[in-house]
Amino acid sequence: MSVFYDGYKTLTYNALFNFIIGNRGSGKTYWAKRWAINDFIKKGEQFIYLRRYKTELRTIKNFFADISQEFPGHDFVVKGNDLMIDGEKAGEAMALSTSKIMKSNSYPKVTKIIFDEFIIDKGVYSYLPNEVEYYLDLYETIARMRDVKSFFLANAITQTNPYFIYFNIELPY
Repeated sequence: MSVFYDGYKTLTYNALFNFIIGNRGSGKTYWAKRWAINDFIKKGEQFIYLRRYKTELRTIKNFFADISQEFPGHDFVVKGNDLMIDGEKAGEAMALSTSKIMKSNSYPKVTKIIFDEFIIDKGVYSYLPNEVEYYLDLYETIARMRDVKSFFLANAITQTNPYFIYFNIELPY
């Protein structure tokens, strides 16, 4: 029997910032992608798929590879960092490290941000200096005083990260 993450219960809390920590392969990213795709197809709502560094977006062309079969009759294409469904922009992949240059952009149709792998595995990468402030600046650029939901996804590697420190988050035992 397989158990996969179902974030729809998380949505019932109606929180703007949602931290989802779980075991590797439990379906956290898969669920978030399905949720974002469904909302685009049904409501035209766009999303941001966020990673920390541009190097983490090298394989973005495969973004829809694992999930497109759930949506027969729809066409999924990645053009640069634009995530397209049926010829329309559904989402955008971006790197937090270069987000400062996005300040003049407008994102009126974006209703969700999916920050994948926000907790770093030791020895792979490092957090950005003042990373949480970078994120909050990017959030305000995207949200512009609107309620845009953020989902921070990560494997259960460690509780020590700049986000939990900044927001004073302690996980239950």
